[in-house]
Amino acid sequence: MLLARIWLPGSLYFPRFFSRHYWVADLLANLRVQLVIVGLSVLLAGLFLRQWRLALLSCVVLAVHLPWFLSALPPVPQRERVGHGITMTSINVLSGNIQYDRVIADLINANTDVIAVLELTPTLDQKLRQDLPDFRHVITRSKDEGNFGVGVYSKHPLADSELFESVQGIESIAVTVVVEQRQAPSEYFRLFVTHPLPPMNAELFEQRNRQLKDVADRIDKFRQRASGIPIVLLGDLNLTPWSPWFLEFRARSGLVRGISKFTLETTWYRFPIFPLGLILDHGLIEPSLVCTDFKVGKPMGSDHRSITLRIASAD
Repeated sequence: MLLARIWLPGSLYFPRFFSRHYWVADLLANLRVQLVIVGLSVLLAGLFLRQWRLALLSCVVLAVHLPWFLSALPPVPQRERVGHGITMTSINVLSGNIQYDRVIADLINANTDVIAVLELTPTLDQKLRQDLPDFRHVITRSKDEGNFGVGVYSKHPLADSELFESVQGIESIAVTVVVEQRQAPSEYFRLFVTHPLPPMNAELFEQRNRQLKDVADRIDKFRQRASGIPIVLLGDLNLTPWSPWFLEFRARSGLVRGISKFTLETTWYRFPIFPLGLILDHGLIEPSLVCTDFKVGKPMGSDHRSITLRIASAD
């Protein structure tokens, strides 16, 4: 028992240490779902074949990785009373995707108020402005080259917009969404939209982490300046909830996951089956908000799926 008390915290600490500092370890940390599936398979095989050492080894793997799935639980309990709600959608359309009608159909089906678009090209930008006339309030920085065009389309007025670079050449958006109500004061939400680089080598890993730190610091500075306005972040963060860098970003920004139920549903697919995908697209919200509904969109020509969350202030 004493050995277990010493060993288990260490078994969790050392993988987290390496994942925070080495890009290959971080990539493996993002594959915890797949590692757990393998671990369970090996455990069952070990028990069936009475290979006790193999079974014990698989238990070690499961003990290391399973606790991270607490991040798949909603961060706050659902409240019986919530204020006026707003629906927001984040969609990485894939810059090379020309199936615009499928993208637009997915957005219409989301029945949303605000859309954050990643990998936005000028052609798609024009198409969205034309085919989604209800979204009259727009701020975009579309790009033909690269995969980092970005835009926000809203049914509600946008104010105090800001385009900023955390890493050279990659722009993010910060903007205030003004929800006007007929018989009540307007509600305000500060929206951040960002898309860091994929951490496919040591340099990209460092740049992704630098962008996450900068965005989190900007969120914290805005909160200090305008504490009455709740903050929402949408984007393809190129990391899963199982990465120590995701925990780092949450702690630094003060935001929590915007999900309404336990979910392991994938938003990016290497191949369109569950074990071969990752949760890379995220909505994070102020702890004062509550997510009353969360859903992942259908295939629309991209390797990503849209995410839509319904959020409201909690009474």
